Amino acid sequence: MTTLTRPVTGIDGGMAQSCRESFRFFVRRFWPEVPGAGKLLWNWHLGLLCDEIEKVARRAAAGLPKEYDLVINLPPGTSKSSILSILFPAWFWAIHPPARVLTASHTDQLALDLANKSRAVVRSEKYRTWFPEVSSRPDQDCKGYFANTAGGDRLTCTVGGRSPTGFHGLGLLVDDPLDPKKVLSEAELRTAAEFMTAVLPSRKVDKAVSFTVLVMQRLGIGDSTDVMLNEAMK
Repeated sequence: MTTLTRPVTGIDGGMAQSCRESFRFFVRRFWPEVPGAGKLLWNWHLGLLCDEIEKVARRAAAGLPKEYDLVINLPPGTSKSSILSILFPAWFWAIHPPARVLTASHTDQLALDLANKSRAVVRSEKYRTWFPEVSSRPDQDCKGYFANTAGGDRLTCTVGGRSPTGFHGLGLLVDDPLDPKKVLSEAELRTAAEFMTAVLPSRKVDKAVSFTVLVMQRLGIGDSTDVMLNEAMK
């Protein structure tokens, strides 16, 4: 079934098109829609984050084979989660509404909080006005799983907890897969390593096209960044 929407024109239409053309632009315009985000203090690293994830996302949206997965290491308090786990999925839908996104974190509370804030962006009046083609499905609209009428959806899971079984994503986003307080635990390291090397690879819509983004602070030898880099060398 095809859903017809009235085209957005005028200032709103121009802003919407600029957002589609640049994830940086989208972040600047939609930062105020993120609950509790506060004032945006732009720094060079935010632009770099936007540019890097935009590259891999545009290839996936076009159905092109990925060139690489993305590993981002930043310390706490650098807005990495706001950019990548909250605003990016909303922008991905704006350029490719059918996009399926799988997100994961080390705790259910963190994963659901990030997903809920991203859902608030998609539900905002500005987003609905600028991107009317991205319409939420009322029958699939909860913190852990929500979808749009174009076939796009977002599922949250946890490393070693809530399972992504049965779901396949075009974009796989892993935000802090390890609890910094438990990084010395061999069991935690093994669980995270298994998730990154065995669970995620089986959850791709298309193994050639789907991309993985890992964002975390470096925690030491054997952490998820170490695992991803070692896998890339094989």
